[in-house]
Amino acid sequence: MSTAHDSDIRSGPDRYVSEPGISGRLGEYLQAYRRPVIITGRRSSAAYLRHTGLARFPAPVWYYDGSATLRNAEELATQAADAGAIVGIGGGKLSDTVKNIADTLAVPCVMVPTLAATCAAYSALSVNYDEQHRYVDAPMHAHNSDLVLVDAELVATGPIEYLIGGIGDTLAKWYESAPVFARSASLGAFDRLAQGSAGLIRDILLEDSVPALASFRAGRIDEHALRVVDTIIGLGGTVGGFGGVRARASGAHAMHDALTLLPESTAIVHGAKVAYGIIVQLLAEGQEEEARRLLPFYGSVGLPRSFADMRLEASPENFRTVARFAAGPRSSFSRALPDITASQIQQAMIQAENL
Repeated sequence: MSTAHDSDIRSGPDRYVSEPGISGRLGEYLQAYRRPVIITGRRSSAAYLRHTGLARFPAPVWYYDGSATLRNAEELATQAADAGAIVGIGGGKLSDTVKNIADTLAVPCVMVPTLAATCAAYSALSVNYDEQHRYVDAPMHAHNSDLVLVDAELVATGPIEYLIGGIGDTLAKWYESAPVFARSASLGAFDRLAQGSAGLIRDILLEDSVPALASFRAGRIDEHALRVVDTIIGLGGTVGGFGGVRARASGAHAMHDALTLLPESTAIVHGAKVAYGIIVQLLAEGQEEEARRLLPFYGSVGLPRSFADMRLEASPENFRTVARFAAGPRSSFSRALPDITASQIQQAMIQAENL
């Protein structure tokens, strides 16, 4: 039974190593672990071997099915029952699956992210989905990753839409935590650290995202690219890590979770749905001016601000489905706006279409 609580301060992995080319030295780092087993996906494994030039992996390999379900995590935990450490090579869903496996087996985990789409490799929680790719829950684990190896050159080999999504997902750290902190009678030392980290994240992303994307598209890794990758994977995890549950998901991620009820949203990357959620949250808060201020940035990096941008049908039925879940008891929207209603969220969604 886990003793982890939502209010716990979780400073992050024991070690975070960010260096271009570091993924090729994974075998060197794994010498510190007893019977490591690698969990990866088919595309992630191909990308890793192609990038590193290795003929084979430095440890036995099992493949996950891409679902990020507890069912698949339990299957893999049975297959890797003798492992002394679980090594994840892949994106956010792979990282969440690996944390579930490591928690089940009570062994350390090592992460090698192939995408900069979320802070999943850094954070201590897993986002779980059902077999239809709908959001289920996000349990907190007793332990963080033992080691995270971040190779921006490996990340650069992934599809650019995941990096764009990572920008949206991480930008939400500021907008989701700001109203929660603003309602607090006082902020503790770690609350203020989380607040400062969220502000730094916002500033870095607004300043560096456009040149970073240009760098990735040109096939090079410069200072902007490195900052954005470490901001998404590393700094993104510090906000909820230091601020606890109050600094974690609120309105924007609630909208992401609600959107997963629409089967056609499966093709939209996680961070793009969260970015849309930022706009809806701001509008629900009555901050239309701030939402409008974000629109040029959204346009410059390619983030969606509406159903139209996501190529989803902006029908009353879809709006009602999403709004009901986002305002419901399983949702985190109320952390941003305690008395939020489905009607208010639906009105904000309609407003977003007309910005």
